[in-house]
Amino acid sequence: MIQGIPIETIYLYLLIICAGIAVLLVIFGDVFNFDGPIDPMLVIPWLAFTSLFGYLGERFFEWNHLILFLVSGAIASILVFFLNFYVLMPMKNAEATISISEKDLEGNTATVVTPIPVSGMGEIQFKSVTGSISRPAAFYAPQDQPIERGAQVLIIEVRERVCYVVPYKGSLQL
Repeated sequence: MIQGIPIETIYLYLLIICAGIAVLLVIFGDVFNFDGPIDPMLVIPWLAFTSLFGYLGERFFEWNHLILFLVSGAIASILVFFLNFYVLMPMKNAEATISISEKDLEGNTATVVTPIPVSGMGEIQFKSVTGSISRPAAFYAPQDQPIERGAQVLIIEVRERVCYVVPYKGSLQL
């Protein structure tokens, strides 16, 4: 007991508080940039695991409180190490978006969604594994006739979010 409060209760309250803070960190963790020596994304899980194993140890074992705290702290340290090494670090190094860059659009084919007039702009849709992107499009070189909806075009260049295209018939003529 610490000042009349059972250690079991302290572990339980600490676990509940850490779980609430962990939920907030998951939701708002990207908003704040923690560059200090202590990362809350590691401290909060360590406290939560320590309090969880301390609570379970107090409930099911008749060990000394200090030994239970040290054992639960050691187990929590191992779990947080694996959490950091296998989950948090790969997530920090992962790409923030699955969309394709504008330079990657160049040289690919797309489908005309809104007809492209001879001296104006239309809209094309580029489909990839990660989804589809719609962009405004204009002719790269002067053309004699507009391109109708559903036709294939080849994206030659992307400038200021506008794709400059030419009609594309495909390399295989049947």
